[in-house]
Amino acid sequence: MSRPAVTITYISEGAIPAESMGTPAQSRRRKSKLDLVHLQSLPSTQPATKIGQVTWVWAEIEAGLAAGMKLKEIWEAAGRDGLEMSYAQFRVYISRIRRRRQRTPATSQQPPSSVANGEPGPPTPPPHDPFRNLRDQREKKKQMAFEYDPFSTNKNLID
Repeated sequence: MSRPAVTITYISEGAIPAESMGTPAQSRRRKSKLDLVHLQSLPSTQPATKIGQVTWVWAEIEAGLAAGMKLKEIWEAAGRDGLEMSYAQFRVYISRIRRRRQRTPATSQQPPSSVANGEPGPPTPPPHDPFRNLRDQREKKKQMAFEYDPFSTNKNLID
């Protein structure tokens, strides 16, 4: 007499049993922006780092500064709201954020209004020339009576 095959599944304590993946059509379905719940909730979640927290409330800090508040007053208000750090560290973070925002170019650069109207704008600066100083010095030396160029390509020393 043969015995029927028995399948035994062991689940250790604390293990999570596997769930079925669903139908193949569901797993191949493309995700939409509505499916990105965790990524969409990030902007409303307070960052873990101090610099992240200051960056997170940067719009409010700028509004306070634009309203004429002193940075120390803004720091005190941020402390009352749970942003705990020394005033010196707060100033360092504000400085870093300002520099970072100055470095990043504006996303939409529009031509100056005078150029858009057809009027001539301010003159454009000449392109960067790293050897301009040397050229200017050589021109000045040519105007002088005595000229000595140690890097001259003219090697005819005896006339």
